[in-house]
Amino acid sequence: MSSASLKFWKYAALGAVLIPFAAQAGSIPTTPPVNFTNSSTASVGSTIVNLLDSYANLTQYDPRLAHGPGVMDQNIETVIRMTRNRTPAQTLAAIHDDRTAQPYSVLNGLGALTSYFMTGIGSSTTGTAPAKLTPTSYVITSLQDYAPTAQGINYLNGATIGFATFGDGSATPLAAAANFLNNTIRNNASTEPPKRTFERYMGSTVPVTNPSSITSGVISPLDARYGNYNAASNKAGLTTADTAQFVVPTYFSNFAVPRAYGTTVNWVRGFTVTQAMVSANSGKPITVPNVGSYDASGNLTPTTFNAGDYAPGVGTAPRPFRLSADVNVPTLLWQIANGTNPYGDGAYISGHTNLAYNQALGLAFLVPQQYESLLVRAADLGNNRILAGMHSPLDVIGGRIEATAIIATNIYNALYDANGNRVDWTNPANAAAYAVYQAYTQTQKYLAQSCGTSSVEKCLDKTESRADHERDRAWKMFDYNLDPDDARGYTYRMTYGLALASHMRTPKVVPVQAQVLLLTRFPYMTEQQRTELLRDTALPAGYALLDGNTWDGWGRLNLYAAVHGYDSFFRAVKAATLPSFETMPQ
Repeated sequence: MSSASLKFWKYAALGAVLIPFAAQAGSIPTTPPVNFTNSSTASVGSTIVNLLDSYANLTQYDPRLAHGPGVMDQNIETVIRMTRNRTPAQTLAAIHDDRTAQPYSVLNGLGALTSYFMTGIGSSTTGTAPAKLTPTSYVITSLQDYAPTAQGINYLNGATIGFATFGDGSATPLAAAANFLNNTIRNNASTEPPKRTFERYMGSTVPVTNPSSITSGVISPLDARYGNYNAASNKAGLTTADTAQFVVPTYFSNFAVPRAYGTTVNWVRGFTVTQAMVSANSGKPITVPNVGSYDASGNLTPTTFNAGDYAPGVGTAPRPFRLSADVNVPTLLWQIANGTNPYGDGAYISGHTNLAYNQALGLAFLVPQQYESLLVRAADLGNNRILAGMHSPLDVIGGRIEATAIIATNIYNALYDANGNRVDWTNPANAAAYAVYQAYTQTQKYLAQSCGTSSVEKCLDKTESRADHERDRAWKMFDYNLDPDDARGYTYRMTYGLALASHMRTPKVVPVQAQVLLLTRFPYMTEQQRTELLRDTALPAGYALLDGNTWDGWGRLNLYAAVHGYDSFFRAVKAATLPSFETMPQ
C-alpha cells in the first residue's frame, strides 16, 4: 500500500468501506479477555493487574540504566527535576489538569471542533446537563480562579464531557456519542484495583478473582479495611498485623528514611508507637510526614499518635512527594493531598492519565481527523501529573497502557462475536455494534453540519488559519513527536527515557483487539493491515514497564506514529536543512 493512500485527509466514504471485511471463524485469544473483571471489591476482583505487573519486578529488582542509576531512582529524579524547574504556565497547567474532570479536560484536543462538539453533547462545567441546546465553549482558567477568594480549588472538578439528554428531557444531538464515551469506553476502566494492588503489594500479582484466590493468611489488597482506614476518624482501622505482608521495595533504601519511622520497613508498613518513642520525643505524641490535614495555604496540621497507636506507613507504591521532600508540589494542591490514608492514595497507576487517554482515544475513534491532537492532549495531561508532583513517569506510562488496552477491548467486545468475527455494525439487529456505528456517524454528521460544511475535513480546512497550514507543512518535514529523544514529543513521553541498560529481544506483539483503535482512522484497511501498521510503528524492546507484563504488547504501541501511516519512523530523520522547532510557524 502506497504512503499516499494513507495520508491524513484520505478518508473513504462511509457506506461499503465501513462494512466489515470477511473474518475467519475460530477461537481468538485476547489479552485482556473481553469479559475481564476490574472491580475494587475483593468479592468481585480484578484481572487487569496483568497489564501492569512488570512494575512489581522493577520495585524489587531495580535494573540499572546505561548511565548508572536504577530505573526507579531515575523515575523519582525526573519528578524532582521537573517540579523544581516548573514554570508558572506549567504550574497552571498542572493545577488545571489535577482539578478538572479528565473527560472535560481533554476536550480541547478537538481543536477547532471543540465548541461544536461541546454544544452538541451538552458539556457542562457543573455536572448538570444544560436545559436545552446551548452554545458552549471550553473554559480557560487562570491561577487566580483556584484561589479561595475566587472559584476555589475544586473549580471544574465536577465538569462533564456531556449527556445523552438535556435538562428538558430531549435528546442531545450527540446522544449516541455520549453513551459511547460514558458507557462503552469507560466500562471496567477504573484504576483503583491495580492502584490498590501495587500500593498494598504482598508479593504476588496473581489476579484477585474471588476471595478463595487469596493466599491463606494473606489479606487481599482489595480488602475494604485498607480503604476505610483514616488516621483522623478511624485510627484503629488498621494494625501492624494488617500491613505485615507488605513487600518493602528495594529502591526505598536509596532515600533518607524520615526520622519518625526509624527504619525503611516501618516507613513502608507503618508501626505501633511505643512509650519509649514518646519518651524520646520529649514526652510528646509522634507525628509522621504528610499525615494530617492541610489548609488552603498548604500548611499541615499533623495527626498525633500516642503510645499504643498505629502510625501508617506510605505503602509500597507511594506518591512522589511521600518519597522525597525535594518534590515541589504546587502550594494550591497541598490542600487536596490525602493526609488521612496513605494506603488509599497509591501512585501507580495514574488514574488521571488513564481517564484522559480513555476519553481522548474514545473521541479519536469518533473524530479520527483530530487523532494526533487528542493523543498529544492526553500525553500533556499525563505530563502535568508529573509537574504536579502527584505522579512519576512510570505512573503515567501505566495509565496510558491500561487505557489503551481497556478501550480497545471494550470496542472490540462491541464489534466482534465470541469467535472473533466482526459483525455488521450497520445492522440495527447487532445492537452493541450498531450503537458504536451510530456514535461515529452521528458525530461526523453533526460536526460537519454545525460548521456549515459537507464533511469534517472541509470544516477543518475552513477553520484553520494560513499559519496553521504553514505549520502543518513544516511538521510534514520535521515531526518532533516521533523522536524518542526529544522531551517535547509524544514518543518521548511514552518512555521518559527510562530505557534499560541491556536491550531485550522480545518480539513486537500486537494484541488482537488493538487494531480497532485505527478502524475509523483507516476504514479501508483490513484487520491484518491495521495490525501490521501497529507492529511496524511500535517502539522497540527494552523500555521500562513496556515489556514483561503477563498481558503484553500494549505499552509499545505508538498510536501517534501509527495514525501517520507508513510515513512514520520510530526515530525522526534530522538534517541541517530541516526547520528547527523554534523557527517553525507557531
